[in-house]
Amino acid sequence: MIKRILALLIVILLPHLALAAPAESTWQDQDFASVRVISARDGVKDVHTLRLGLEFALKPHWKIYWRSAGDAGFPPGINWQGSENIDSASATMLWPAPIRFSIFGLETFGYQDRVILPIDVPVQNNTDPVLLKMTVDYLACSDICVPATANLTLDLPADRGEISNHAHEIEKFAAKVPLKGHNLPIGVHDIWESGTGKNSFLNIVLRDIPEGVKPDILVEGKPTDSFGAPVATGQLLAGNPVYQLKIHNNAKAETLAGQNVTVTVLAGDLAVEQPVAIADAPANDMVADALAPLANNTANNQIAPNNVTSPSHTAWWVIGGLALLGGLILNVMPCVLPVLSLKVMGAIQLGARDRRGTRRGFLASAAGIMVSFWIIAGALAILKLAGGSIGWGIQFQQPLFLTTMTIIVVLFACNMFGLFEISANRLNDLANEAIDQQNSRAAHNTDNGATPGPNPHSMGGHFLTGMFATLLATPCSAPFLGTAVGFALAGSIFDIFWVFSLLGLGFAIPYLLIAARPEIARLLPKPGRWMAVVKFVLGLALLGTAVWLLSVLANQIGLTGAIAVGGGLALASGLIWWRHVTSQQRRKPLLAGLATLAVLVALFAPGFSRPPSHAPQTTASTDTPNSNALPWQPFAPDKISKLVGEGKTVLVDITADWCVTCQVNKRLVIDTDDVRSALLADNVVLMQGDWTRPDPEIAAFLAKYDRYGIPFNAIYGPEAPGGILLSELLSKDQVLSGLKAAQPKEGLANNQG
Repeated sequence: MIKRILALLIVILLPHLALAAPAESTWQDQDFASVRVISARDGVKDVHTLRLGLEFALKPHWKIYWRSAGDAGFPPGINWQGSENIDSASATMLWPAPIRFSIFGLETFGYQDRVILPIDVPVQNNTDPVLLKMTVDYLACSDICVPATANLTLDLPADRGEISNHAHEIEKFAAKVPLKGHNLPIGVHDIWESGTGKNSFLNIVLRDIPEGVKPDILVEGKPTDSFGAPVATGQLLAGNPVYQLKIHNNAKAETLAGQNVTVTVLAGDLAVEQPVAIADAPANDMVADALAPLANNTANNQIAPNNVTSPSHTAWWVIGGLALLGGLILNVMPCVLPVLSLKVMGAIQLGARDRRGTRRGFLASAAGIMVSFWIIAGALAILKLAGGSIGWGIQFQQPLFLTTMTIIVVLFACNMFGLFEISANRLNDLANEAIDQQNSRAAHNTDNGATPGPNPHSMGGHFLTGMFATLLATPCSAPFLGTAVGFALAGSIFDIFWVFSLLGLGFAIPYLLIAARPEIARLLPKPGRWMAVVKFVLGLALLGTAVWLLSVLANQIGLTGAIAVGGGLALASGLIWWRHVTSQQRRKPLLAGLATLAVLVALFAPGFSRPPSHAPQTTASTDTPNSNALPWQPFAPDKISKLVGEGKTVLVDITADWCVTCQVNKRLVIDTDDVRSALLADNVVLMQGDWTRPDPEIAAFLAKYDRYGIPFNAIYGPEAPGGILLSELLSKDQVLSGLKAAQPKEGLANNQG
């Protein structure tokens, strides 16, 4: 019966994996570029503003242009004529930070290789389908420039509105759009014009530029204005470096003083956009005399294009060490605790065997772990190449995955209660029937000198135990894990396999240690009647895991759907129990069929359930029954800079119901008296984002910090406008010291007083 259920699960899950139709147009191909439009949603149900992505895949040595092309070129433009059910007049295109191209004294700005331009388009009526017809005019240049047009069409239905597999890639490029507003992490401290005629220069003082970073400066003014690349003068104004940009079109000696311009500053991973007015002299007049116009720029002072460089060898080994350590720590994280039922029982059973059996069993489990991490790496690599959303633990945002995991955990719990046996032999039988038959035939060929190979039984079960441990570990984010995974997912395909191989190796270290020293297993008690008690307790632990999974599922599909899943599994478990205790063999096929039917009801219940309406989070108020609740505000990343500008300290917490480490942080750190007292201070604002279900805004926010999993906690303040990132597993000292470092000195003094 169990064999039949597992086979049905595989057959049923495969079609579901193919149902996610991509929300994309067809590629419009040219010899130099391919263009298409993609959507962050697969429909417009409950969507008020549709986020699109205009994707360009450029051939080598070809480029397209930024919104301000520079000395030549023009940016892509869109004609929406023929589109239906959108407000095209209010469509907004976002421009990721560009690259500078310098050739023969001409300065242009644009993109090469691949770029996605995010577009926000209001939907007029989200109960009707949307038809997008886009005529895209753009200029592609290499040694020659070619004006081109792409005609794109995309239909989005009204009966769907889920996150598409393009959402993460769109948000990744949206995260590269220069920041605006107050309290920017870097920016312009002062700007003025110097010189006259052909020897005119724009002098710009930048603040808070990271040490060792050469910034690029893009100035947008009147259409006739043109500026050279920034050159470091070596001078300081109020401790900030001064840069000069030659004004190319000032032969008529027209002053720029008093003119408003937009300055975009690119410094490493930081990009900001700031409107400023050009002065006729610096704030400190003493600097003006020290700044001689630099007519001839040296190659060392020129700003290089913002090309991405490969990490150093030191970085590779540091990240590798973090991945190894993070994988090791995963073994003691609470989300892996349920699988201890299989680890402990397996270790006890192996403890009575010989060294060879013990070693082989634990090596098989370690192999299962390594293969699982390679499968995860391969899946993430495929998604990355396809432009899909990738992240650590995001499969727990999918109701089908949660339901399947709940079914598997309940089946293992039934096994612990003795209702049926999923022994190593039985698990191996499900996967190795062909091997069994081959070995059986080989056993009859001994007259030919052939001897049967090593018995494969029991190895398959231990192998699957390792895979199951890996599966349950994915909603956890251990210390050092976030840094390593973030590096991998933001890097190349090789980076993904390199990091995930070391994560798997770290996770498998306990198994490898016992395999190397089998005598460790002999220290465990010998099998006896006490094992029945242990199995019962561990079965209860697995049922607790199933209840937790159902609680996460309830937030995805609603309480009714979760109850339907739980009820179906309870019925299936009851029928399995009945089958176990009945002595009438003729009833067993009927009961097996009914149990299978109950499991199918549980599996399909999410598809017929109405997802709960996810209204914006609200802050704790005085009429809340729990008066001790912290006053969390809904996640609004655009408000962080404003709050910091008002002197506030902001703690951002990104959590999810499926994130066990998040719940541990809450109970062991956030809800403790010392931390609560600090968080309830008048100048502290608490902001919480819920990633239980997919949320493009949260995904984009995490991508800014090269994070692809949670927990995520950061503290912002007047002394840390760029944010202080906390580790995945919080400590009281870390949170309190972060608050202290971010708060204004006078605010801190007042709190202490």
